[in-house]
Amino acid sequence: MHGAGCSTTTRTTPQTPSGPPGPTPRRRADMTRFTRRTFAAGSAATLTAAALAACSFDRGTGGGEGEDAPRDIHWLGWGGTTWNQNFNLFSPTGVNVTPGTSFVYEPLLRVDRSTAGELLPHLAESWEFNDEGTELTFTLVSDVTWSDGEPFTAGDVKFTWDLVLAGKTPNSYPFASVEAPDDQTVVVTYDEPSFADLVGFATRQIVPEHVWAEQDVRTWTNPEPVGTGPGVLASFSPQQIAFDLREDYWGGAPSGPNKLFMHAVTGDAAKQQLIDGTLDVGGTGWENADEEFVALDPENNVYTFFPVGTADGLIFNTTQAPYDDVHVRRALRAAVDLAIAAEVAAVGYSVPTFAGLDATVFSEMLAEDQEQSQDIEYAKAQLEEGGWTVTEAGKLEKDGETYELRYDVYQPYAEWVTTGQILADQWNETLGLTVAVNKMADAPFTEASSIGDFGMLSYSPFGGSMPYDMFATMSDLQFTPISEQAIWNYGRFQNEEYDELVHELGSIPAGEDAERSRELIIRIQEILTEEAPFIATATAGWKLVANEQNWTGYPTVEGGFDYGPNGTVPADGILTVMNLEPNS
Repeated sequence: MHGAGCSTTTRTTPQTPSGPPGPTPRRRADMTRFTRRTFAAGSAATLTAAALAACSFDRGTGGGEGEDAPRDIHWLGWGGTTWNQNFNLFSPTGVNVTPGTSFVYEPLLRVDRSTAGELLPHLAESWEFNDEGTELTFTLVSDVTWSDGEPFTAGDVKFTWDLVLAGKTPNSYPFASVEAPDDQTVVVTYDEPSFADLVGFATRQIVPEHVWAEQDVRTWTNPEPVGTGPGVLASFSPQQIAFDLREDYWGGAPSGPNKLFMHAVTGDAAKQQLIDGTLDVGGTGWENADEEFVALDPENNVYTFFPVGTADGLIFNTTQAPYDDVHVRRALRAAVDLAIAAEVAAVGYSVPTFAGLDATVFSEMLAEDQEQSQDIEYAKAQLEEGGWTVTEAGKLEKDGETYELRYDVYQPYAEWVTTGQILADQWNETLGLTVAVNKMADAPFTEASSIGDFGMLSYSPFGGSMPYDMFATMSDLQFTPISEQAIWNYGRFQNEEYDELVHELGSIPAGEDAERSRELIIRIQEILTEEAPFIATATAGWKLVANEQNWTGYPTVEGGFDYGPNGTVPADGILTVMNLEPNS
């Protein structure tokens, strides 16, 4: 669920597979280039071409010789130490979605991770906008079946998106309608030019109409999911989920594992199980992984980092005092030295720009003066300008009102907890503020973030891999009032000029008017710098921790893969597990 960053890899020993990384499933690369308005990337893609509690279980074995050899892979799960059996993508209120849905449900498109901008086919083999950017037509891959054997058709796509358009889910889509003129064709209609929305279809997973049609998606938990993906639920317990990987999967049979186990293990227990090979792979950040993991077995132990160009950070609730005052937000941002936090976390992070971009990935479109650095005098001046004082008890005071500061951090991410405590210590040292670091488990954190029940929150300020896709997540397109469930813009940031710029950016077709696109992107960064709705604490990215005793062929930045090792992202997790090979 949570985000990700950019930096250099932290692996010390290059791990080059002895040969190709496993056969790419059929149909994957059938349609990778299109004509002038049959887009393979969203708006401004040309600008971003350079961007980019312990439990016990039976381990069995991984790769092996012979047809009857066990072919299990054990993946470190996410979202806490216990899970509810809920595979409803649209997450009934108060019930978290179970890890693993990305191995079951698939989108029409996927992002090419080697370019962080180009889009590639998945359930759709081609797509085309009209000249106005108001109508988008998809042609679906043929002969795709659901895991229960029923055919996948355009009717399933229309049914899924109609659920959202009808307001039956917490999601929202920017298009006005969807039609299915035949079984292989889907037509999406917009009220205004929306070329840049194409990238959104890389995360809009499709559900089967014949299973979901009679259900109330607001309350149903979908305990036995049916999807087009390779994952078929084999067993479930609160600490372990098992998926059979389909031999009849439309993208091709698995190259290596045929069963995927996901385990609810965290902290030191997870690290130990990765060290001893009980777990094969995970996406956790590991402080000092080079010494504590890679060096123990350089031939098999891998720790690497996939940059995505954006940032993790601290989000301010801009509707709640004292964080509704820009002077407070600027002061808290200027008072900290983020380089110290990145160095201590030691998981591959570096310091992003004020506007939350990776300066290397987006070097060609950065606004001026974007390098973050500590400025204690400026921080104090901002508090004074806003009429704020710090009490002896470390509280903020203004007009007779005092405010205690609290930073809610996501407990399962150790590096976020570490960073949170470093920031709290620095605020105390530089400004005399006392900030409580409140570590929250997955369920309460998810609830608090979505309804805006926080003051300061650890999260990724925005998502996506292209400028419009990223900035739109903080615009009015994703705004919901406090207490209503949000998908993005958790801090309820509002700025009229910002919204207008984002809308204009989204109206520019890919490859056209690059100069104006760059102007818009720079001004958007300036607004984010001025308004400080977040503190971008670390470049975001996907971590890969893998013990390759049993399976090899995990994607790596240097390996040239067009997908990344993230089990929470539709298509990427599937491609990772389906292309692994036995480590013979």
